Amino acid sequence: MPLIQILAAVAAGAGEPTLRPGLDADQVSPGPWGFFFTFALAAVVVFLIWDMTRRIRRVRYRSQVDENLAADARQGGPGSTGSSGSGTSGTDHYAGGEAPAAGGTSEAGGGSGRPERGD
Repeated sequence: MPLIQILAAVAAGAGEPTLRPGLDADQVSPGPWGFFFTFALAAVVVFLIWDMTRRIRRVRYRSQVDENLAADARQGGPGSTGSSGSGTSGTDHYAGGEAPAAGGTSEAGGGSGRPERGD
């Protein structure tokens, strides 16, 4: 049966919907508990997406900083004149143009105080 005939039959038979005999409208609707459960599930999903986005952004920024520190180490370290002769300090290479907090270091391990993972 072609799609046009199916759609025409459905449209022609579309009247007022009725329930089967013996069913009540409260038996087939989710009710307030269904609403609260759906709302809570949606809120949890939104929170998880927000948290995942924040964590992914943090990992990406850390990898950018690690790459910049590795590039500094290859060029002779921050503050020294490398092959480019620019003589820039290590603060120019941080993600978003921000320098590390006071007391931050530019050593190859990232200066975070965390032990190297070795991978």
